[in-house]
Amino acid sequence: MAKRRWEFDLPDGRHVVELVHGYFTGRRTIIVDGVTTKQRGAALSDHSGIYPFPFEGHQAALQISTNGLNYRYELIVDGKAATFSRPYYGGPVAQMVFGLLMVVISLPVLLVSAKSGYDEWRYHTGAASAVGIVEDRRVTGGRTTSHQLSYSFTDRTGALWHGRGVVSRAAYDQATPGTRLRVEYLPEDPDVNRFAGRDETPAIVGVIAIEAFALALGVRALARGIRRRGFLRRIETNGASITATITKATTANVRGYGRTVTLEYAYDDPEGRTRKGRSPYMYPAEADRHPVGSPVQVVIDPNRPGESYLPPGPIGEG
Repeated sequence: MAKRRWEFDLPDGRHVVELVHGYFTGRRTIIVDGVTTKQRGAALSDHSGIYPFPFEGHQAALQISTNGLNYRYELIVDGKAATFSRPYYGGPVAQMVFGLLMVVISLPVLLVSAKSGYDEWRYHTGAASAVGIVEDRRVTGGRTTSHQLSYSFTDRTGALWHGRGVVSRAAYDQATPGTRLRVEYLPEDPDVNRFAGRDETPAIVGVIAIEAFALALGVRALARGIRRRGFLRRIETNGASITATITKATTANVRGYGRTVTLEYAYDDPEGRTRKGRSPYMYPAEADRHPVGSPVQVVIDPNRPGESYLPPGPIGEG
């Protein structure tokens, strides 16, 4: 699946066009200023061609070509190439989606791990022991093989409880229905029980640390995406253009997008302070227009001159 995004200015204002293209299905989802158009394609075939799509007040089409390995996408508006396309990767929406996914995935795991940690603390501070009698054996497969024993035991009040736990292969081979093994349980909640001698503290602490880091990473990405999107919306109406100088170009291969480039630049804000900025990910064809040391026009927020954006230029420039 390929994703492309174009931002460009026309006499009637700034426009944003986004594309999602299915490599195998050929389906195209085109979003023009928030309005979505879906087009069917021929599955498992060459998708090269010119595909018109609705764009109020303009004639627009998507031109797809291929070299046999990759597809190239060009946006045509009113008979002219609009601007360089840029990878969806790294943009504010992509950051927000990534951050939200990280939060949705890590938060439940973190809560479950915290509950396990609390139970482990209760085992260490107030567990009672009992004799468990093996009732059943079970081997479960998957990425790893797990050997489980089911057992029953009576608590201090004489009530019967049941449990199940994972054991080593040697312990599994030695156990048969009726075998007696030591178990421990929580007197206030005997349904929480396990084989005696187990200590899950290191594993629980490790999981909590990993998920806490993932949650923090997700919250940070979500916050940065929201902030960046707000900045881009602000400069649409009150942004100020200023000249910067390209100081560095960094190339990276991004899976699903191929070779990409980010440009670093420096500029002096209206108060004379030197600021630094970094461009969004772009394809080499656009980055080649801005060699190190060359001037480039960036847009800043006059109220926050430290925030800047290098907009894509029309392909015909340069």
